[in-house]
Amino acid sequence: MKNQVVTRPARAEDKSAILTFCRNTFSWGDYIPDVWDRWLADPDGQIRVGVLDRQPVGMVHVALLDGGVGWMEGLRVHPDFRRRGVGRAIDTVARAFARERGCHLARLSTSIRNVAAHQLLAAQGYVRLAQFGEWNAKPARRRFADARIATRTDACAILARWRESSMRPALLANRHWQWVALTEVNVHEQADAGEIRVMPCGFSILRAFDEDDWSGLILHALVGDAETMRALALAARGEAKYRGYPHVEAMLIECPPLNATLESAGYRRDGGMFIYEQGL
Repeated sequence: MKNQVVTRPARAEDKSAILTFCRNTFSWGDYIPDVWDRWLADPDGQIRVGVLDRQPVGMVHVALLDGGVGWMEGLRVHPDFRRRGVGRAIDTVARAFARERGCHLARLSTSIRNVAAHQLLAAQGYVRLAQFGEWNAKPARRRFADARIATRTDACAILARWRESSMRPALLANRHWQWVALTEVNVHEQADAGEIRVMPCGFSILRAFDEDDWSGLILHALVGDAETMRALALAARGEAKYRGYPHVEAMLIECPPLNATLESAGYRRDGGMFIYEQGL
């Protein structure tokens, strides 16, 4: 029927129509053009498209994660077709897809500034699980502190310290910006990639991103006493300077003591992310 949203799996020929409204979503552009082909080829997950009057006007990708989680990402609706139920329709079928494949939770992230998304998610039955702050700092010549790159042999100590931390979030962002639990498997993967820095009383997860329009280091975890966390945060700035990266960021759980540590290390808040979930 005319004006009724139809949802279906994405097709290769949808790419052009979808990307016309997925290039300038944010001030810096959008990541959908970079991931469309990989998402379309995902053998387990699926891109769902919303169609109005035979025109693709919305999309979302469902990734099936460990632990029975369906991760909802890249929800977009053409600006000319908003407030017509497109977002609700594709989110509903995406959750049904995840549930049919054995998932018991749907999760996603969205900017703390995206009020329209918060309202849609509340109406769809999602609840806010956590808030992560985004912080920026400039690279600076700093002492690297008594830190070294972790190996797999450090995994048990890293996980033990993680579980003991009073500022430990339930989830952390992985390289694909999907929030997942910290497990022995992904600690091994991060150690193999050289992404963990350890000190006697703590550790950090520090990832390098080398993309066409942005390159820098991002802190995804900071664990230890106040002195250790400050030293690791400062060391990230020093490492960025040493490696020639123009940017240093942190995406860390909202926590007053951790916030104070970042501020003392020269980081400044610049937005953040909410994590939502609902049972399936």
